[in-house]
Amino acid sequence: MNNLWIHTGLFVLVSSVIVAISCMFADSDDRAALRSFPRRWLSFMGGCLLVVAVMLVLEHTFASIH
Repeated sequence: MNNLWIHTGLFVLVSSVIVAISCMFADSDDRAALRSFPRRWLSFMGGCLLVVAVMLVLEHTFASIH
């Protein structure tokens, strides 16, 4: 269980860096980039959670062993 928290923390860190870099390239003004960061980060994390949920449902539906 300890590895789960380490991997989750590393994923959040790396994804935050990716979103921050994409904000800086998308907006020419640094203030606009900083203002858009929370919205972009939440939408990225929401998309990742949606993918995880779909994968877990598909695993439970098709890959379960009875």
